[in-house]
Amino acid sequence: MAASIVRILVLVSALMALGAPARAEAISLEVHSSSVERDKVTNEMAVTIELSAEAKTAFENFTERNVGRSIEIRLGTTLLLKARLVEKISGGIIRASTKFSEDEARKVAAQLKRGTLITLQDADT
Repeated sequence: MAASIVRILVLVSALMALGAPARAEAISLEVHSSSVERDKVTNEMAVTIELSAEAKTAFENFTERNVGRSIEIRLGTTLLLKARLVEKISGGIIRASTKFSEDEARKVAAQLKRGTLITLQDADT
């Protein structure tokens, strides 16, 4: 009898795990423009990405759903930024101020032309 109950509990747990939605999420967003500048506080090079009008809403919704989680922003296979979202981000402006050299920052910005797609993904999975 006890063995039957244990088997049923294991089966129920397995079925619940199968029905649980995966947390991993990724979206592609269209770039409107990009620029390079030196951060006035950290003195590091920064790439600023402005998203297209359509992508701004998707970006805001994505950040709202993923508050408290780490995300990655990629251009192809190149990691532009990894950050923990502490709040929803509105406005469609992304500022990547990681350890880019000036040359690297300019190369990344040159690739981020109007119409280029960047990928945002949940990095906590």
